[in-house]
Amino acid sequence: MISKTLRVIVCTTSFVYTSYVLWQLTYFLSKPIDPAKTDFTRDESPILRALWILLINTSLLSAFMLQHSVMASDFVKNFYYQLNIEDIERSVYNAISSAILHFLICEWQCTPWAYIWNYASEHNHKLWLFTNIAHIVGWGIVYSGCVMMDIADLSGLKQVYYKITGRPRPLSMKSKELQKYYMHMRHPSFIGFLIILWVYPLMSLDRLLLAVLLTLYMALLWTIEQDDYNYHSTMVARKERDLNGGGFSYKY
Repeated sequence: MISKTLRVIVCTTSFVYTSYVLWQLTYFLSKPIDPAKTDFTRDESPILRALWILLINTSLLSAFMLQHSVMASDFVKNFYYQLNIEDIERSVYNAISSAILHFLICEWQCTPWAYIWNYASEHNHKLWLFTNIAHIVGWGIVYSGCVMMDIADLSGLKQVYYKITGRPRPLSMKSKELQKYYMHMRHPSFIGFLIILWVYPLMSLDRLLLAVLLTLYMALLWTIEQDDYNYHSTMVARKERDLNGGGFSYKY
């Protein structure tokens, strides 16, 4: 049996580490790339070097997507229930996902010499401004989407708090519409990530690989229906009403 103290340590550590990795991810996906930078010698073929880098990066992405899918499966979740530690499932999931994502960020290799398009935004102030505004909007959608979907629940903090205070699971207290919505999506900010991945001045081959694979991964696991869209629209309107002084509503 895991003690209350250990549960709190697990969820808080996971929250802090996940927040740090998300900050790293923000920089990783939005940082500028120098097209003149190369990391191969004159005796090395740039084509072979690019192919080798794409193979390495594909392996990194595959590991991340595999972990993301396997640990979200019902089989793994039932394992936590059998051990009576279902409250830390989300925290462990976030921590391991963040660790693999952190490894991907650190080991990712670029191919700035091989690209699909290259708009030198540093010499074009309008393009530089457009790209930066697009990424600010994209990240705003990503993080606001997480907040609207109950950030305490997504981070795993609420599950542990409810467990140690003797309350039912947070998800069981939510509406059936929201539970169904959770089952049909992989991430609440699909559009935001699309903007971040594809609105980029230097679409190198490694960046194209990243954009294509992550877009396909999110799209294949995005099974939102009309009822889900209607529910999301209702919740957004309710949040706007709350923020405009209409009183806070906690029923999801």
